Amino acid sequence: MLFNSIGYLIFLPLTVAAYYALPGKWRWILLLAASYLFYAMWKVEYVLLLMAATAVSYYAALGMEAHTVKKRKKPWLWAALTVNLGMLFIFKYLGFFTGLISGLSDLTGLPGQIPYYAILLPVGISFYTFQTLGYVIDVYRGVTKPEKHAGIFALYVTFFPQLVAGPIERARNLMPQFRQEHAFDPAAFASGLRLILWGLFKKIVIADRIAMLVQPVYGQPEYFHGIQIAIALPLLIIQVYADFSGYTDIAIGSARLMGFRLSRNFNRPFSARSVADFWNRWHITLTTWLRDYVYFSLPSRFRGKTAAWRLNLNLIITFTLVGFWHGAQWNFLIFGLIHGIYMALANISKPMMEKFNRFSGLAAAPALLKALNQASTFLLVSATGFFFGQHSFSSTLTLIGNITDFSNTGIALKQMLQNNDFTLSLILIVFMLRFEALASRPGWKEHFMQRPLPVRLAAYLAVLFFLLIFGIFTRQEFFYFQF
Repeated sequence: MLFNSIGYLIFLPLTVAAYYALPGKWRWILLLAASYLFYAMWKVEYVLLLMAATAVSYYAALGMEAHTVKKRKKPWLWAALTVNLGMLFIFKYLGFFTGLISGLSDLTGLPGQIPYYAILLPVGISFYTFQTLGYVIDVYRGVTKPEKHAGIFALYVTFFPQLVAGPIERARNLMPQFRQEHAFDPAAFASGLRLILWGLFKKIVIADRIAMLVQPVYGQPEYFHGIQIAIALPLLIIQVYADFSGYTDIAIGSARLMGFRLSRNFNRPFSARSVADFWNRWHITLTTWLRDYVYFSLPSRFRGKTAAWRLNLNLIITFTLVGFWHGAQWNFLIFGLIHGIYMALANISKPMMEKFNRFSGLAAAPALLKALNQASTFLLVSATGFFFGQHSFSSTLTLIGNITDFSNTGIALKQMLQNNDFTLSLILIVFMLRFEALASRPGWKEHFMQRPLPVRLAAYLAVLFFLLIFGIFTRQEFFYFQF
């Protein structure tokens, strides 16, 4: 079920109304049933996968609780890892590896051709797999106690606002909230509605409009050159941000209507002053998950230059996995690898850059240094847009080849400036970034809520007007559903 659909427009109010109408002790049953229904509206058969991941993780955690020695806990941990990662591998990565083996066989002339398996990817499998894995690893480490109530644990895995595209929640944050009785809070309810409205605006009005400009470039790269590709790269990153952060806002807002607090997943990433800072602000729950469960688990007990070399290698490994998490394609692997290399190079060059900033005088001009760092970070991230998306690797190579041809720059720029969608997209992007910058200031929200009611209503009605004009009931899927 899409958030931007008539179905969700009916489903959410009915669920929220029933939630507050029921006594507290029965609410978990309603939410669990609603969550399974929400997922089954996409493909009912794949609910069985969701149930399997839930059951294995639940019983593995209980099995670990019965032992105090880690050696005896490990079989339960490995069972949960094998089943959860096994399902993720079969449904998401099997086709990639069978294709890779067949390709190597063709190159070497050795026998090894195996059938290519194109299996429909279950929506949200990357998200709920990481959520269940985080839980069992935390239980193994002693960070979290196993949840005895099977229904509460199932709700933790399937909670509908964040089931199919995150945020990736930790058990210690979300699970206790299901045991609390949430009274109706008008302020939280209004805050949730505002988040939903803003999320829909970013998705439908901004992201879908930018997609009209970006998709032709990535779909038929042979027809585009130079400045057209150079502009499409940052537009893609901004489109993905408006789409995915819009989804997250709707998810957090939907949960807040019922008193639940989901984790923040974005924090103005285009204000980042380095690539590392960018990933501290972009898809925060994924990067912190990989930091805690992958990066910190890699070998790092070295001294001197070896330690620095190993930590940088660990960064590259971790961010290559970030890319591969997004999709079983060479494009995504290279996307993650480049970001890992960016951060490793930043670590290596940090002393040199600090000296340069002092000698050049930039250190004495913090505002200028901040602006330069933000601009360079945005350009570096935008450059990786060649590799981000479901387009083929051959299309990526075509884009890279064609971007060097600026022979028709004047004509291309004139065509773009005469395109109303391009102009409107630029205006909307500036509005989005400026609004989120204002909203991040301390006290801004309180100041807005103190404005006269007609002023606030006019702002809400303006957003609703744009949503209706641009089609609130469009069937355009959210970008991250493919992951």
